Amino acid sequence: MAILPKNASYQEFAEYVEIHKGPKTDSELEELWDWRQKLLGVKVITGSVARSMLPADEQHLTLKEREKKVISEAEAAGIQVERAPS
Repeated sequence: MAILPKNASYQEFAEYVEIHKGPKTDSELEELWDWRQKLLGVKVITGSVARSMLPADEQHLTLKEREKKVISEAEAAGIQVERAPS
C-alpha cells in the first residue's frame, strides 16, 4: 500500500481514499481531509537539540538526575538551595 505524500492535493487525497477505503461522501472526505491536515501539523519534540547544548557529562542524565547534580554542585560551592513552593 502506497503512502500519500505530505504535499498531496485534496483531489489526490480523495482518489487515494477511494482506492484504499472505498467511496465516501463529500462530508466524510472533508472530515478525513481536516483530520489529515491536523495530523500533518503535529511535531514530536524529543529534546535532543536542547540536550545537545548541555555539557557532555550531562547529556545522558534525566531531568531528575541533572537537578540532583546541579543542587549538589551548588551546595558544594556553599550555596543554600531552597525549593520554590509549588
